[in-house]
Parts: sequence; structure tokens; C-alpha cells
Amino acid sequence: MTDPMPSFRNILIATDFSEASRAAFRAALSVCAACAAKLTILHVFEYAVTAPSEAGGQLIEMERFFCQAQSSLAELEQQARHEGIQCEAVLSGGLAPRSILDTIKEKKIDLAILGTNAVHGFERLVFGSTAERVLRKAPCPVLTVGPQAANAGALPEPDGPVVFATDFHVATIHAIRSAASFCKLLGSPLHCLHVLPRTLEAGARSCAVPRIMTEALQQVVKESETPIDPPVCAITYGSEVSNAIVDYARQHHAKLIVLGVREASIAASHVPAHIAYRVIAEATCPVLTMAFASKPHMALAAACF
Repeated sequence: MTDPMPSFRNILIATDFSEASRAAFRAALSVCAACAAKLTILHVFEYAVTAPSEAGGQLIEMERFFCQAQSSLAELEQQARHEGIQCEAVLSGGLAPRSILDTIKEKKIDLAILGTNAVHGFERLVFGSTAERVLRKAPCPVLTVGPQAANAGALPEPDGPVVFATDFHVATIHAIRSAASFCKLLGSPLHCLHVLPRTLEAGARSCAVPRIMTEALQQVVKESETPIDPPVCAITYGSEVSNAIVDYARQHHAKLIVLGVREASIAASHVPAHIAYRVIAEATCPVLTMAFASKPHMALAAACF
């Protein structure tokens, strides 16, 4: 029996009170309002973990930071309640990745939302390695508002599509269900996208390959048994997959990009910069990721998100 389309009833926003996190918070409010969902606002206070034990002189300053975090968290909770959203504020200690993942499990979170900020292009995200670990280990979808999306607004105004980019890995069947849920939530059409190498764009195979790939995209939708309107199945070309996805989303004024991501650590990848992080850093709309176990024998195409 096919798993039902995911519903978002318990939503988590993890915040460090940065500008990126504020943009993610606005997105969280929008999603909660649309879904009538409960919101958990989480801040992880890491100073106690990182401060050396002999730094007694820093305790007063640490306490000041703690009080500031409590105050900022209370302000966000008040803002959410003012919007009519049922919410809970949680101030947690420890390391951010573990605290976020533990909270997701304890609160039975259906959707986690993070804000990111590119420090050096696409190579770093806010929280350091936190975003990378959460994206790959979270048992639920993760909605990430990157720096370009934060500048453009948390949920863009144009009546654009949800773009589901796939490499035909069979596990993307789960990601397409999340894409379909957001299509229903946003009232948007679904575009299924696959990126082909630039070398196939011209030549004798240029007509046959897009037709075959389009049929493959249609098959992915069919096998997902997802109750959605027939999607637009699109093929695009690019020497850099992430750029091709971002360009397609920008050209079509996409409201959201959906990607499946491997659970394997970015450190284990032979790709210098992971496609998913390039997309998150450069996209002008939020990016929804869903992690799945990496099993090479299941892959139907060479591309790896």
C-alpha cells in the first residue's frame, strides 16, 4: 500500500536569531497559517558547551547571552501567537545538530525549517556544519531558506510552480509526495525536472533523449501514486546541475524547489561542492530537501544530489 501524502501538523523552526533565521521564521509562520499547524520555536544555546571550564570570568557574559536568547525567543513566540498560531518556545543546550534532531524526534515534527547564510559562496551555511547534518539526518522534510531566498522574501509572490528536481533514484518517490503536498498547500502546479549534460543538447540524439527522459519523469510520477494534477515534465541542459536547476526555477518564478538528498556525509563525497548546497545558496526561493539512505544499486542515473 502506498504511503499517504505527508501532512504538516507539527512544524519546527530552528533559529539563531540571525537575519537568515528571521526570513526562515517568516516562512514558518506562512506555512503554519496555511496548514493550521503547531509551531515549535527552537534555539540551541551552545555557549556553555564551547566555553572552557577555567573561564570563570566569562560566566557573567554567558549569563547575559542566555538572557538575551530567552528574550529573543519570547519575542518570536509572542509574534507567532499574535498571528493566531499555536506555538511552543524551546531553549535547549548542547550542540545544535544533535539538539535539533532530538527535538524533531521528541516533538514528532513533520517539517523542519532552517535559515542559511552563504559566508563564502555556497561552501558554508549558517550554523557551520549544523545545516549539513540536519539536512541529511532528519527523518522529516527540511525547508531551507537560503540567502538569495531571504533577500527575495520567504515565499515569493509570483504564481509559479513547485519544481521537483530528480535524478531518477527510486527513493525520490518519497520526495515527490512532499512536493505534491506543497503544491496543494501553495495552490501551485508541479514541474518535474531532470538535468542532462550539455553535450547531449545538440546532435542526432537531441530529439530522442528529451523524449525518453520525459517518459521517465512521467513514470516516476505514476509509480509514486501521488494524487496530483498531471505535472509539467521538463528537461534542461547544463554543465553544472545546480546552476541548471536554479536557472529553471528562476525563469519559471518557482515558489519552491524540492530535492532528495543522500544521507551520506558531504565529507564522503568526491564532488567538490554538493549540488544541494549550491541550489540552497543560489535559489531565489526556499528549498525543500528529504533525506534517504544511499544505496548505489538503486540509482537509475549518474547524477547525485
